[in-house]
Amino acid sequence: MIRMLKTRIVLAAWFALTLAGAARADDVEPDHFRGQISSVDAGAVTIKTPDGRSLRMDLPERLAVFTLSKASFSSIDFGQYVGSVAVKLDITNPIVRATPRETIGILFQGHELRIIDEKLRGIAVGYKLWDIPKGGSMTHGWVDDMDGRTVTIKYGPQREEQSDVLVGKDMPITRMALGARSDIKAGAHAFVGATKGADGKLGAVFVFVGTDGLVPPL
Repeated sequence: MIRMLKTRIVLAAWFALTLAGAARADDVEPDHFRGQISSVDAGAVTIKTPDGRSLRMDLPERLAVFTLSKASFSSIDFGQYVGSVAVKLDITNPIVRATPRETIGILFQGHELRIIDEKLRGIAVGYKLWDIPKGGSMTHGWVDDMDGRTVTIKYGPQREEQSDVLVGKDMPITRMALGARSDIKAGAHAFVGATKGADGKLGAVFVFVGTDGLVPPL
């Protein structure tokens, strides 16, 4: 059990480099796929995407699996490690102009927020662009401040290394934890990062699985 947990943590650390961006010049950023799992076998998963495509992806031994479960705004606390996909708000936006702030962090409209298990603290720390929604970005860091429903996510020692995320009342909030291959089940909704091999086949790098019918909002 201890060896299995250590292996999963190593995979999570490796995934962090992938999610944070290419770690080396020859690394390939995985493509993102979202959909419902229609079938699973020992070495592959097939998902049906929202546009009706069925995509089969190999599941290599070196695979990082994470689960997402429902959480609430009241579960967010100072110091927690979190991740959020959000869209930067223009300075002329009425929300920005009406929001009193003493920090110099950039204000974002949140798309989703994940409360990340302590075992994964430090995963993909930082800021990067994201594919959805349009103009989206992803920030991972620790909760440094909370002002109403504005959560300040800090990811570095410099004052500007933070994102102030407005958490809407209807915005998805989830708990992210280490998962296992057994969590990849038919009927569950998933978010998959995959790369295409020389043979043209897709190979999964990481898989996020929603529990209890949850659709991963990433």
